[in-house]
Order: sequence, then C-alpha cells, then structure tokens
Amino acid sequence: MGALAAEAYAKGDVGLVKKHEQSKDDFLIQEIKDYKLNMFRVAKSILRNDSDAEDAVGESILTAYTALFTLKNRDSFRPWVMKILVRECYKIIKTRSSVDYFDELPDIPVHDADNTQVLWGYVNSLPHEYRSAVVLFYYEDMSIKTIAQTLSLSQGTVKSRLSRGKARLKQLIEKDGGLGYDGF
Repeated sequence: MGALAAEAYAKGDVGLVKKHEQSKDDFLIQEIKDYKLNMFRVAKSILRNDSDAEDAVGESILTAYTALFTLKNRDSFRPWVMKILVRECYKIIKTRSSVDYFDELPDIPVHDADNTQVLWGYVNSLPHEYRSAVVLFYYEDMSIKTIAQTLSLSQGTVKSRLSRGKARLKQLIEKDGGLGYDGF
C-alpha cells in the first residue's frame, strides 16, 4: 500500500483508499496497453514460440500487478516490467521440455520478403544472449544501462553482446547476399 493509501487508511477514509488503489490499477492497465506488443516481441525473441511468449507475458502482467506496490517510481515501469518478463522467460525455458518449436518459425524467402521481416528472421537466428540484447536495444529502444539492469548484466557485457550480435548479423546477411540496400 502506498503512502497516500496508508495515510487515508489510518484516517479511516476507505473511499480515498479505494480511489488510490483504483488509480494504481488504472496506471497498470494503461501501461500494459502501451507495452503489451513490446513485451510479446521480447518474449518471442527469447522463447521463439508464440504460446510460450503469451504465457510469459500473462505471467509477467500478473506478477507486475501483485508487486506494483514495490515500484517506487512510475517512470521506471517499462524497465521494471521488462525485467519481470525476462525472468519469466528464463523460468519457462528452464521448466519446459527440450522440444524445439522450429516448425513455428516461418520460412521467409530472402529475396521475396520485406526487408524488415527478413532482418527479423536474421535477428531470431542469433544465439540467445546476443538476440536478447539486440532486440532490447534496436527494437525496444532501451539504453545500454537499462538493458544491463533488465538482464542483470554489466554494461560492458551488454556492449559486447550488442557488438558481437551486430557482427554476427552482418555475417549472416552478407552470406545470403544482403538485404538489397547499402549498409549490408
């Protein structure tokens, strides 16, 4: 319970307590609406499976709801919920069987598809540690510092993974003949 709600509770103002708690719920609902696609994209990049990604997002939302009282600064919601999501994804990886879901990955012909889809396919083919950093940095526009906090890594490790991931992407793209524009 927040300071305002605790003060209202101490005064016996149940209506004010409910109003404060409602505003907390409204805040969470709005933030989840704003970030649900971003959360799914991050989960999918880690888990590589739609149903597992949906499960991870759902569990992360539930965890965020029950732990929202621990969030001290509402401006920190995005990195906070992304960290919850990443931890949930790792938990799913540890608990699921060793079944590979490669049949869910679409076969994208390199020369016929939109470059964005092709690039996403390359990103998904990166090793997990590079893929997470690349998705959070380039697709979610998170800073290196925020990524480091989200993945519980040092900033130097994040920089290394981004550099190696980008180099690996360049190799993959050049191997397949490029994306059809200068840069790769």
